[in-house]
Amino acid sequence: MNDDFEVEPIWEKKPKKGIKTGQKGKRVERDLCKELNKRFSKLIAKNSWGHFSRSVGSGNRWGQGVHLPKHAKDTFYGDITCPENFLFVIESKGGYNDIDLNFAFDNGHKEIDNFLKQVLDDSKRSGRKPLLVWKKDRKPRLAFIQMEFQSSTLLQFKYFMRYNDWVAVLFDDLIKLDDDFFFNL
Repeated sequence: MNDDFEVEPIWEKKPKKGIKTGQKGKRVERDLCKELNKRFSKLIAKNSWGHFSRSVGSGNRWGQGVHLPKHAKDTFYGDITCPENFLFVIESKGGYNDIDLNFAFDNGHKEIDNFLKQVLDDSKRSGRKPLLVWKKDRKPRLAFIQMEFQSSTLLQFKYFMRYNDWVAVLFDDLIKLDDDFFFNL
Protein backbone atom coordinates (compact mmCIF):
# COMPACT_ATOMS: atom_id res chain seq x y z
CA MET A 1 0.00 0.00 0.00
CA ASN A 2 2.93 2.37 0.62
CA ASP A 3 4.01 1.93 -2.99
CA ASP A 4 0.97 3.79 -4.34
CA PHE A 5 2.30 7.31 -3.78
CA GLU A 6 5.52 9.21 -3.39
CA VAL A 7 6.09 11.66 -0.56
CA GLU A 8 8.48 14.56 -1.11
CA PRO A 9 10.17 15.91 1.99
CA ILE A 10 8.99 19.52 2.23
CA TRP A 11 11.82 20.50 4.56
CA GLU A 12 14.44 20.12 1.83
CA LYS A 13 15.13 23.20 -0.26
CA LYS A 14 14.62 22.85 -3.98
CA PRO A 15 16.69 24.93 -6.37
CA LYS A 16 14.72 27.81 -7.83
CA LYS A 17 13.85 27.56 -11.46
CA GLY A 18 14.63 30.82 -13.15
CA ILE A 19 14.30 32.06 -16.67
CA LYS A 20 17.55 32.72 -18.44
CA THR A 21 18.04 36.42 -19.03
CA GLY A 22 18.93 35.90 -22.70
CA GLN A 23 15.63 34.12 -23.29
CA LYS A 24 13.74 36.84 -21.42
CA GLY A 25 15.41 39.59 -23.45
CA LYS A 26 14.58 37.84 -26.72
CA ARG A 27 10.96 37.36 -25.68
CA VAL A 28 10.67 41.05 -24.73
CA GLU A 29 12.16 42.03 -28.11
CA ARG A 30 9.78 39.72 -30.03
CA ASP A 31 6.77 41.12 -28.15
CA LEU A 32 7.90 44.66 -28.89
CA CYS A 33 8.26 43.83 -32.60
CA LYS A 34 4.74 42.37 -32.68
CA GLU A 35 3.35 45.50 -31.09
CA LEU A 36 5.21 47.83 -33.47
CA ASN A 37 4.24 45.78 -36.54
CA LYS A 38 0.60 45.84 -35.43
CA ARG A 39 0.63 49.61 -34.80
CA PHE A 40 2.28 50.51 -38.13
CA SER A 41 0.97 47.63 -40.29
CA LYS A 42 -0.99 49.77 -42.78
CA LEU A 43 1.82 52.29 -43.27
CA ILE A 44 4.47 49.59 -43.69
CA ALA A 45 2.36 47.57 -46.15
CA LYS A 46 1.51 50.65 -48.18
CA ASN A 47 5.16 51.72 -48.56
CA SER A 48 6.97 48.34 -48.63
CA TRP A 49 9.52 49.54 -46.08
CA GLY A 50 9.95 46.20 -44.33
CA HIS A 51 8.87 45.18 -40.85
CA PHE A 52 10.18 45.37 -37.31
CA SER A 53 12.16 42.31 -36.21
CA ARG A 54 14.83 41.34 -33.72
CA SER A 55 18.29 42.29 -34.94
CA VAL A 56 20.57 39.35 -35.55
CA GLY A 57 23.11 39.20 -32.73
CA SER A 58 21.54 42.10 -30.85
CA GLY A 59 23.45 42.85 -27.70
CA ASN A 60 26.76 41.37 -28.83
CA ARG A 61 27.61 43.09 -32.09
CA TRP A 62 29.68 46.16 -31.32
CA GLY A 63 31.69 44.98 -28.35
CA GLN A 64 33.54 42.44 -30.46
CA GLY A 65 35.23 44.74 -32.95
CA VAL A 66 32.87 43.65 -35.71
CA HIS A 67 33.49 45.22 -39.10
CA LEU A 68 30.28 45.02 -41.09
CA PRO A 69 29.76 46.43 -44.58
CA LYS A 70 27.73 49.64 -44.78
CA HIS A 71 24.50 47.97 -45.93
CA ALA A 72 24.64 45.60 -42.93
CA LYS A 73 25.43 48.44 -40.51
CA ASP A 74 22.47 50.41 -41.85
CA THR A 75 20.23 47.45 -41.06
CA PHE A 76 21.55 46.05 -37.80
CA TYR A 77 21.63 48.98 -35.40
CA GLY A 78 19.90 48.61 -32.05
CA ASP A 79 18.05 45.59 -30.74
CA ILE A 80 15.23 45.95 -33.26
CA THR A 81 15.70 46.07 -37.02
CA CYS A 82 13.36 48.85 -38.15
CA PRO A 83 11.74 49.70 -41.48
CA GLU A 84 13.70 51.91 -43.85
CA ASN A 85 12.14 55.28 -43.08
CA PHE A 86 11.74 54.77 -39.32
CA LEU A 87 13.38 57.72 -37.55
CA PHE A 88 14.49 55.92 -34.38
CA VAL A 89 17.00 53.27 -33.39
CA ILE A 90 15.51 51.09 -30.64
CA GLU A 91 17.26 49.63 -27.63
CA SER A 92 15.03 47.13 -25.84
CA LYS A 93 15.50 46.15 -22.20
CA GLY A 94 13.51 43.49 -20.40
CA GLY A 95 13.47 42.78 -16.69
CA TYR A 96 15.90 44.69 -14.49
CA ASN A 97 13.18 44.54 -11.85
CA ASP A 98 15.55 45.64 -9.10
CA ILE A 99 15.90 49.12 -10.62
CA ASP A 100 13.97 51.56 -8.48
CA LEU A 101 13.43 54.95 -10.12
CA ASN A 102 13.25 56.56 -6.67
CA PHE A 103 17.03 56.20 -6.42
CA ALA A 104 17.44 58.21 -9.64
CA PHE A 105 16.54 61.40 -7.75
CA ASP A 106 19.81 61.50 -5.81
CA ASN A 107 22.52 61.33 -8.47
CA GLY A 108 20.85 59.55 -11.35
CA HIS A 109 20.88 55.79 -11.80
CA LYS A 110 23.98 54.02 -13.12
CA GLU A 111 22.10 51.21 -14.90
CA ILE A 112 19.62 53.56 -16.58
CA ASP A 113 22.54 55.77 -17.60
CA ASN A 114 24.20 52.70 -19.19
CA PHE A 115 21.00 51.87 -21.10
CA LEU A 116 20.80 55.43 -22.41
CA LYS A 117 24.49 55.48 -23.35
CA GLN A 118 23.98 52.26 -25.30
CA VAL A 119 21.09 53.68 -27.34
CA LEU A 120 22.98 56.97 -27.84
CA ASP A 121 25.97 55.07 -29.24
CA ASP A 122 23.68 53.22 -31.66
CA SER A 123 22.03 56.54 -32.54
CA LYS A 124 25.37 58.10 -33.46
CA ARG A 125 26.36 55.09 -35.58
CA SER A 126 23.00 54.90 -37.36
CA GLY A 127 22.08 58.57 -37.72
CA ARG A 128 18.66 57.84 -36.18
CA LYS A 129 17.10 59.28 -33.04
CA PRO A 130 17.51 57.19 -29.87
CA LEU A 131 14.56 55.35 -28.30
CA LEU A 132 14.95 53.16 -25.22
CA VAL A 133 12.05 50.81 -24.47
CA TRP A 134 12.14 49.14 -21.04
CA LYS A 135 9.74 46.44 -19.84
CA LYS A 136 9.84 45.35 -16.19
CA ASP A 137 8.01 42.13 -15.28
CA ARG A 138 4.26 42.67 -14.86
CA LYS A 139 4.60 46.43 -15.50
CA PRO A 140 3.79 48.54 -18.56
CA ARG A 141 6.60 49.40 -20.96
CA LEU A 142 8.37 52.72 -20.55
CA ALA A 143 9.90 54.64 -23.43
CA PHE A 144 12.77 57.10 -23.02
CA ILE A 145 13.14 59.76 -25.72
CA GLN A 146 15.39 62.80 -25.80
CA MET A 147 13.90 66.12 -24.74
CA GLU A 148 14.74 67.76 -28.07
CA PHE A 149 11.10 67.40 -29.01
CA GLN A 150 8.91 70.45 -28.78
CA SER A 151 6.80 70.95 -25.69
CA SER A 152 3.67 70.47 -27.82
CA THR A 153 4.66 66.81 -28.20
CA LEU A 154 5.17 66.44 -24.45
CA LEU A 155 1.80 68.02 -23.74
CA GLN A 156 0.12 65.11 -25.52
CA PHE A 157 1.16 62.82 -22.65
CA LYS A 158 -0.88 62.74 -19.47
CA TYR A 159 2.21 61.75 -17.50
CA PHE A 160 5.91 61.98 -18.22
CA MET A 161 9.09 62.02 -16.16
CA ARG A 162 12.18 64.02 -16.99
CA TYR A 163 15.50 62.28 -16.51
CA ASN A 164 18.45 64.52 -17.40
CA ASP A 165 18.02 65.25 -21.14
CA TRP A 166 15.46 62.46 -21.52
CA VAL A 167 11.74 62.05 -21.03
CA ALA A 168 10.18 58.78 -19.90
CA VAL A 169 6.61 58.08 -20.98
CA LEU A 170 4.39 55.04 -21.19
CA PHE A 171 5.25 53.24 -24.43
CA ASP A 172 1.56 52.64 -25.13
CA ASP A 173 1.02 56.42 -25.06
CA LEU A 174 4.07 57.10 -27.23
CA ILE A 175 2.95 54.87 -30.09
CA LYS A 176 -0.37 56.72 -30.23
CA LEU A 177 1.46 59.72 -31.69
CA ASP A 178 1.04 60.47 -35.38
CA ASP A 179 2.94 58.41 -37.97
CA ASP A 180 5.11 61.39 -38.96
CA PHE A 181 6.62 61.42 -35.45
CA PHE A 182 8.10 57.98 -36.20
CA PHE A 183 8.60 57.91 -39.97
CA ASN A 184 10.16 60.14 -42.57
CA LEU A 185 7.04 60.46 -44.76
